[in-house]
Amino acid sequence: MKIVSIHNYYQVRGGEDQLFEDEASLLESKGHEVIWHTASSDSIKKSQLASVALNTLWSRKSYYELIELIQLHRPDVIHSVNTFPLFSPSIFHAARKLNVPLVATIQNYRYFCAQAMCFRNGKACEACLGKIPWRAITNRCYKGSIIGSTVVASMQMIHRKLRSWQNYIDVICVASDFSKSKLVKAGIPEERMIIKPNFAPNDPGQRTGRGGYAVFVGRLANEKGLNTLVDAWRMLAHRGSKIPLKIVGDGPDADVVRGLASELEHVEWLGRIPNQQVYDVVGEASCLVFPSTGYESLPKTLIESMAVGTPVIGAAIGSLTEVVTPGKTGSVFPVGDSEALAIAAIDFFEKSDEHPMMRQACRDQFVGRFTAESNYYQLIQIYKEAIRRRREASKRTDIANESGVENFKLAE
Repeated sequence: MKIVSIHNYYQVRGGEDQLFEDEASLLESKGHEVIWHTASSDSIKKSQLASVALNTLWSRKSYYELIELIQLHRPDVIHSVNTFPLFSPSIFHAARKLNVPLVATIQNYRYFCAQAMCFRNGKACEACLGKIPWRAITNRCYKGSIIGSTVVASMQMIHRKLRSWQNYIDVICVASDFSKSKLVKAGIPEERMIIKPNFAPNDPGQRTGRGGYAVFVGRLANEKGLNTLVDAWRMLAHRGSKIPLKIVGDGPDADVVRGLASELEHVEWLGRIPNQQVYDVVGEASCLVFPSTGYESLPKTLIESMAVGTPVIGAAIGSLTEVVTPGKTGSVFPVGDSEALAIAAIDFFEKSDEHPMMRQACRDQFVGRFTAESNYYQLIQIYKEAIRRRREASKRTDIANESGVENFKLAE
């Protein structure tokens, strides 16, 4: 099978960038021909901002580039991950013009949320869900910019009007039931969506979890629940419970973590470390703490924790409750509730006799849902379904056109 894989890399590398590379590489390893068609937001210069704004709405350049790419390579299917901001949804129309089956992965909520994570003022926000996104402009939701927010909101409205997502994509991949439910409320047809979980490209193997500490892995930012984590560990220390905590990652709120680590001797900040080392740190942890306050699609951090057999103490938001079963693969607490997190941590560490059973349940879930082999099988089935749907749609169009010609002749 020949696949054109499309992705706009972010300025700050994230999960979508990794997912794109993991899937494209997996397909290549299985013998498929993959044409990588990429752009990077790092290439944007201040002098180009006006042009980028227009391209975000409709990129003629990307439209004609994809037309040429299709004519050159004749792919069986096109798979798009992120089109924002350089490609734009114009590529969906290019694929349809040449009648090539199109699969699109939606890993965030940019379709209806300018900020993409449904997060504002320290908590989840659905102000624009199913509505005209004027609040995104007044609240400067895109990078604190009223101009940038206006551009994103305009892009949303233009392509809702054109029905670029609804009519021009054959199959939309989402990672969880939670994501699907939000997109349905936003107007994406449920029948167009197929749930395909994210995955770990390499199996790190089950680890022991004998380190006796909790670990946080992620971007050091408010939407990741960093304030909830910091407040919870201060509460624990105040109550005389010194549960060791390792923090992995970097980000805009690094100073908050630096301050906590200097204040509490049982808290260690490791900064950004190589992927293999992350597996080691998470694998030896008693539990992973996942306190996110924004909507997450299906974070790789959760999957990697399952892979090494480490239970999760997480906030009951987004897709986390589809992965973490209380008492089996971890525990959950109310979003943003630092005290509840502190209590959950104490409860977890007091029940150490249950940890081996929970670690095995985590590992079993990974093997059953999140391996590369499982993902490959699902991906190929999705491509076949997209091809089938496009073929059926083409037949309906041909029949309609023939009927129109016949009616015209009768009228003559």
